[in-house]
Formats: sequence, structure tokens, C-alpha cells
Amino acid sequence: MIKGAARLQNKQWGAIITWKYEQPPYLDTGPNIYDQMVEAYEAGASYITIFNYPSLDGNPYGVMQDEHFAALETFWKNVVTAKTPTVPDYRAADVALVLPKNYGWGMRTANDKIWGMWTADDKSPQIWALSRQLLTKYGLQLDIVYDDAAFPLADRYKQVYYWNDSYVG
Repeated sequence: MIKGAARLQNKQWGAIITWKYEQPPYLDTGPNIYDQMVEAYEAGASYITIFNYPSLDGNPYGVMQDEHFAALETFWKNVVTAKTPTVPDYRAADVALVLPKNYGWGMRTANDKIWGMWTADDKSPQIWALSRQLLTKYGLQLDIVYDDAAFPLADRYKQVYYWNDSYVG
């Protein structure tokens, strides 16, 4: 959703890698974080941040371990500063999924909260199913955007799906 919104507004965007667990080790493995950074970079992220909190006893570097620092170093060497990039460029998207205006559903799971407070509503399962189908088919070529007259979609995408469409793959 960040990529689509930024593209419609001609702005840069980035990614934040957050906790996978609510207890130590908190973060995902180094190799998985590396893959997440590469995917964000392929999609056009201008910056990538790792949420490195809290400070832990015995580790002056927060929740990050040696494997996370190794992932950062490998990412920097093999992707960002490589003379011949090893990742394809997916910054542009050909397809958009349009969500209802101001629909603040988290989209992390089928039953995610709306605006962080309310339970999923009757739109959530339909949007979840359609988004999974479109992400499977289009991957990083898909932008997820909101229906907003201030940011028209005309001539931006080859294919536009609305949240209440029935997908025919």
C-alpha cells in the first residue's frame, strides 16, 4: 500500500522491518531479513529501516544479532553498491487493486483490525481473498491504492481491480 500511495503522489517511500516475535529473538532470521530488504529494494524502496528496540541486557546493539548485521552488510555489498545489480527493477506497476476510500484495514491477516481498533468487517474477507489472488499473480507489479478522487488512476495502470470485483484468473 505504501508503494502504490507514493507512486500516485510522486513521492519516495521506504520499508520498515519489524518484530516477528513478541519475545526474544524478536526479529526474523538474518537470511529472511536479507530477502525482505531485497524485495523492498526491488519494489523501489528508497530506504529500509530495521526496528531495533528494545535494548537488551548483554547486547549493546538492541535486538539485532550478528546474523542481522551480516544481512545488512551482504545487502549493501551485493545489491546497493554492486556495479552490476543482481535484482530486477519492479518500481513501476502495471496493475492496481483499489481499496475503499479511507479503509484502514491492516491487511496483515484475514482477520486484521480496522484502524487498529475494530474487528474485521464484511469487506475484509473479500479484500483479503482478492489481494491474495492478485499478489500471487502479479507480485511486485501490483500496487494497492485507495479510492481517492485527489489521486486519479486514469492512464496509470494497464489493469485496475476494485475491492468488490470478483477475480477471474
